[in-house]
Amino acid sequence: MKKLVSGTAIALALAFGSAGHAQDARAPGYMIANYTIKDQAGFQKYMEEAGPLAPKFGGKIIVFNLNATAVEGKPQSVMAIAEFPSVADAQRFYDSPEYTAARKFRVASTEGSVVITEGFVPPKQ
Repeated sequence: MKKLVSGTAIALALAFGSAGHAQDARAPGYMIANYTIKDQAGFQKYMEEAGPLAPKFGGKIIVFNLNATAVEGKPQSVMAIAEFPSVADAQRFYDSPEYTAARKFRVASTEGSVVITEGFVPPKQ
């Protein structure tokens, strides 16, 4: 049993260690939205205003699905994930005057949540 645990720990260390050398030390930031559209016209205004903003802050939309399939819990129908170079960049985007104006349309036309989080940073060795 002790050998199995040691072997597993070594394998994990090697796997994450080699991945860590290829990655930047700064973790990406993500803005993850999960909501249901209640007012299509209001949501369309949000999309028109917010759509072109993420790239201005170094972000890119990596998931945008209007018909996400629920597996567990009570998720909403829309799943959207934007990736940014860092959490600080994601926060700058979210707090920008341009996105704040667009966000008002999303908040008024949808029901759900938005989370800003940091991606995985491998431990330094």
